[in-house]
Amino acid sequence: MGLAAYYEAIKDDLEESALKGIIIKDDDRYQHSENYLKNCGHIFCKTNEPPENLDFIVFPFKEAIDNSIYDDRFFKALRSNIVIFSGVRNAYIANKCKENKLEYYVLTEDCSVAIKNAVPTSEGVIAYLITNRINTVANSRVLVIGYGICGRDLSKRMRALGANVYAVVRNREKESLAYVDSVTPLYLDEFSENINFDIVINTVPKCILTNEMLDKLQGAIMIDIASKPHGFDIEYAKKLNKKSELLLGIPGKYAKRTAGEILGEHINNILCRRK
Repeated sequence: MGLAAYYEAIKDDLEESALKGIIIKDDDRYQHSENYLKNCGHIFCKTNEPPENLDFIVFPFKEAIDNSIYDDRFFKALRSNIVIFSGVRNAYIANKCKENKLEYYVLTEDCSVAIKNAVPTSEGVIAYLITNRINTVANSRVLVIGYGICGRDLSKRMRALGANVYAVVRNREKESLAYVDSVTPLYLDEFSENINFDIVINTVPKCILTNEMLDKLQGAIMIDIASKPHGFDIEYAKKLNKKSELLLGIPGKYAKRTAGEILGEHINNILCRRK
């Protein structure tokens, strides 16, 4: 049997095993996620496809969805084994999935996605700094607040560019990791003794620096990549240095294809367990 004849023979089986879904796109990454999933054999429908025909739905990154379309009747019509995704946690979707006992996954809360996303995030921050400063990153004094997945990756890449990198850590484990990475660890209570920085980057979704602390930084460029409530008052930081910026959703702006494929790979891994 030739290859063409073989595929024709198993065509019905392939179509029967393929999973059908929709992506409600509000982010450029999602187009690349869809392309990745199509290459994995998944089938995409129009967004008005009857809900009972769907095996998976990828809801928007932004929290706002049209509740008049995706209402109680819509969720009740879904198959019991459907898989629901969203870019960030959505309280409304989470509640509807809980009510109807549906699987719900938040893409950006997965550890493997966070680790892989750290690379385009770091590159995006560095791209912003290079295009918005008059000095090189090399030999700059850089303070990274937080030494989690993003903070550590960013610190190591800034260090590789020749920056003198300091990191605000919160425990001995993070302190040890910083030492291993040739990054100087600081605890927050040591901050006031080390305020001569050219660049400050926050990665912690918690208010860390007061306006009084920002005043002491004497106009350093301040970058915040954390979600709300953010690490400091960005508007006040902009008054001190107009190049200071709140940079959110960096992978979707600087490395859309890579970031989209990271999401697609994660979605596919979950869907493969569903088959």
